[in-house]
Amino acid sequence: MKTPRLLSVLALLSMGACGSPRGNIGNPIDSDASTATDSPVATDSAVATDSPVAVDSPVAVDVPVAVDVPTSIDVPAPPIDVPSARCGDGTCDEGESCASCRADCASTCPPPPMDVPMARCGDGTCNEGETCTSCRADCASTCPPPPVDVPPAPRCGDETCNGTENCTTCERDCGRCTSTGLLTDPCAAGVTQGPDRNCGWRTGVTLSCSPGRATMVGCSGATGTGSLCQPSYGACTGDPVMRVCPDSMPCSAAMALRPSAGSFDDQCGTCPSAYVTCPASGQIHVLTGDFDSNQVTQRGTCTPAAR
Repeated sequence: MKTPRLLSVLALLSMGACGSPRGNIGNPIDSDASTATDSPVATDSAVATDSPVAVDSPVAVDVPVAVDVPTSIDVPAPPIDVPSARCGDGTCDEGESCASCRADCASTCPPPPMDVPMARCGDGTCNEGETCTSCRADCASTCPPPPVDVPPAPRCGDETCNGTENCTTCERDCGRCTSTGLLTDPCAAGVTQGPDRNCGWRTGVTLSCSPGRATMVGCSGATGTGSLCQPSYGACTGDPVMRVCPDSMPCSAAMALRPSAGSFDDQCGTCPSAYVTCPASGQIHVLTGDFDSNQVTQRGTCTPAAR
């Protein structure tokens, strides 16, 4: 669009070219008039310099199309479609570890611990923490042998005449001492007889045996059954009784050996036969007598033997 100033300059130039109408008449003023009148044309020759057409035209300078197009400069390239990391994709990604994703990070992880069974008493292995006291079943091979169950030492008052006890040292267990004569004296009237009496015995006999072994002793006769009676041994008549003493001396009822089987009275019919444990001396002394010397039917004889 042409400015008013430009239009004015163009009008003046048009007038100069065509000449003043008064110049055609030959007015002398016209010669100077061109100088006076047209001088602005020379002065305003800045048309070529100041003309906004060449300098200020926004068409050639300010067109944003050529400068600000972001298509070729500022548009970033589209992002690459990277898949998100997940456990099990075969890659040990950042943030994954042996604890959180062993499947992907196995090559960098230490081997897993072996599945060791829990230790317990009775599993056959003496494991750490088990001892002979807490688990002897597993640790027996390293343990000392258990103590032998030793019976208590003999003592006076245990109701057994044993060890070195006798009627002199322990009357309580072994009974009152009696002489051989008293044991063989007839029993007084009214005294209960039988195998536990301390009167009415005949002189005894000493027999040999194996120390610590069960020894059968008695007189079985011809009656009765079982190993204590058959085959018969010794000799028996009537209804006798017997007493078996340790070592080679007569003894009271309290000091006599006790039968482990059989009886000192009527084991084989009316004849005595029993098992006793042979003492350390390897000898036993056997007393015999009537069951009751006051009763004819309860008298008898016994010739003892041991086997």
